[in-house]
Amino acid sequence: MTMPPPMPRSQRRRATPMAGAVLAALTLTLAGCASPPSRFYTLTDDTGTSAGSAATSDANVPAARYAVEVAPVAVPEQVDRPQIVVTRGGGRVDILEESRWAAPLKTELTSTISRKLTQHLGAMDVYGLPRADGLTVYRVSTSVQRFESVPGAQAALAAVWSVRRVPGDVVLTCRFSGTAPASADAGGTGGIDGIVAAQRQLVGRLALSIGNAIATSAQGTAPHCEH
Repeated sequence: MTMPPPMPRSQRRRATPMAGAVLAALTLTLAGCASPPSRFYTLTDDTGTSAGSAATSDANVPAARYAVEVAPVAVPEQVDRPQIVVTRGGGRVDILEESRWAAPLKTELTSTISRKLTQHLGAMDVYGLPRADGLTVYRVSTSVQRFESVPGAQAALAAVWSVRRVPGDVVLTCRFSGTAPASADAGGTGGIDGIVAAQRQLVGRLALSIGNAIATSAQGTAPHCEH
């Protein structure tokens, strides 16, 4: 059997840089196809999250002799998705694949309102839990009608909420509507940090309105809607 002649030394030297160039081109192609990493956001702020600050907050709020029951928040279908939805000019909206909520938006809203109410009132949220007979419970229902985010401009939130005392017949239904400026952040997020901070502020104001109504009713005074 005749063996093929060996490759000349000069050809072997030329093959090495050619293979390196092909490998480099392939690496660049794969890098270009890779999608940017996703950023995850939450509406819950970091106030009182540390052990020390949480203990201080609990010490300043006496335990309530009633409980709250925060039902899941209803949200418009347009924003009921994991991705953050932003509004552009001309009625256009963008669904941002790289900017997402840490949980579904309705869950973010529900958990944030629940947390702020329990911190503000010193009451437990007993939604979905068995409770003792005779315990007064304030049932909170919220329907978000507008959740709009304009990067570098503002965030807008409109919602109808109701509180019902059980047992009893106290029912209060109110409308919340507000806007907050959204900064054009310089963190390379396209203004998303700014609109999340603005929406966080608005949800806090909404929860405060609900909490004030519950606190007023618990003191034996007829609650009213804030304007």
